Amino acid sequence: MENTFGSFLKQKRQEKNLTQKQLANLLFVTVSAVNKWEKDVARPDISLLPKLSEILGVTEHELITASVDKQLREEKSQAKKWRVLSFSWSLFFYIDYVVALIPCFICNLVIDKGLTWFWIVLSALLFSFTFTNLPKYIKKFKLLFIPLFNYLAFCILIGVCCIYARGDWFFIVILSVLLGLVIIFMSIYICKYPIFNKIKKHNEFISVGIDFIVLNVLLIVINVYSVVNGYTQNTFWYFKIALPIVLIFYLILNILFSVKFLKINGFLKTSIVLAFINCLYIPPLFLKSKNPTIQKELINDTNILKANLSVWNTSTIDNNIHCIIFLTFLAFAIIFLIVGLIRYFVTKNKV
Repeated sequence: MENTFGSFLKQKRQEKNLTQKQLANLLFVTVSAVNKWEKDVARPDISLLPKLSEILGVTEHELITASVDKQLREEKSQAKKWRVLSFSWSLFFYIDYVVALIPCFICNLVIDKGLTWFWIVLSALLFSFTFTNLPKYIKKFKLLFIPLFNYLAFCILIGVCCIYARGDWFFIVILSVLLGLVIIFMSIYICKYPIFNKIKKHNEFISVGIDFIVLNVLLIVINVYSVVNGYTQNTFWYFKIALPIVLIFYLILNILFSVKFLKINGFLKTSIVLAFINCLYIPPLFLKSKNPTIQKELINDTNILKANLSVWNTSTIDNNIHCIIFLTFLAFAIIFLIVGLIRYFVTKNKV
């Protein structure tokens, strides 16, 4: 039998161990009024509903519908548990940070008569804070600000370590990490945020272009670093070796991305991409280098004509693996080509 307003009111009043008189006193109404409500003879004035629901421990919606909204209560319960869990999580790390900092601070002062390696501990904990506690305080644009603060805290940590160790590798490290972040997040940002709507259709080219710029800055810094520290006698290896290689791969990626603009079906596009990738095995068949290392690792070991699938030893294994990759890509390229052509002609005939 469905609950009426009166029966629901009576049930909740009894659960709170209240008499009709006590409830009437709390609401500043007569006992007779409460009695009429419970007998469904009358209903309380709408202005009394907030106070009445508060006294009975129910929502106004539950009071009006004379039923307990179990789903709403469950949602509130889960939300409360989540808030408690989130607070406990944050408090746990705050306590950990304090417990770690105080002993390190005291030990550094006592042992070294000053603060030296303590700053490394502090910056490391700051870096950790950007992962554990900071995300809770960032309400909007989390995908943008959290990686940014992670990176800034990382730069501080590396800077402190460089100062402490008297190193000169700060820019190499932070540029390397920046390159990784740009590769991961740049295309995501262009797709996600409306500010990039006008360039979204060229996402791949722009993302790779930015990757290309950051990579070249990193290589220039490494070139300068290696020359200054005497690690290489080739002063301009960036211009002679690194830049040409990077340019080649940059052009290859842009050619692959350009395939999507062709007005053909996806199977034919895939076939073209696979065939183009296989074409990269052609240059090693003709290239030669005066550098023995480059000649062996980048040219001889990728020469598919030197493969011998019946013999697997140190002299043939690299060529054999590359030959299998080449044949696999070639097979898939042919399969996608056939399927793409069939689909193309079937569609054309229907039109």
